[in-house]
Amino acid sequence: MKLAGLGGLAAALLTLSACDDPLPADEGVEPIGPEVTEPAIPETEPVEPPPETEVPIQPPPTLPTDNRTSEESVRPDSDTLFY
Repeated sequence: MKLAGLGGLAAALLTLSACDDPLPADEGVEPIGPEVTEPAIPETEPVEPPPETEVPIQPPPTLPTDNRTSEESVRPDSDTLFY
């Protein structure tokens, strides 16, 4: 198993070391077609954000209190038991 891992690692290192410059150089090649220029962006006035309004923070809802005794709290709600 270790031998297969070392073999895979060696193959990966050899593959990576063979890729010195994968893209060919574009020296002496003339571009085809007209030159493309970026369109001018019209200047606009800065837009101010609307004033922030305060949102009242409401407390989380509370659960009703459980008034059962400890014996009643461990008794199942129904007679059917699921195993």
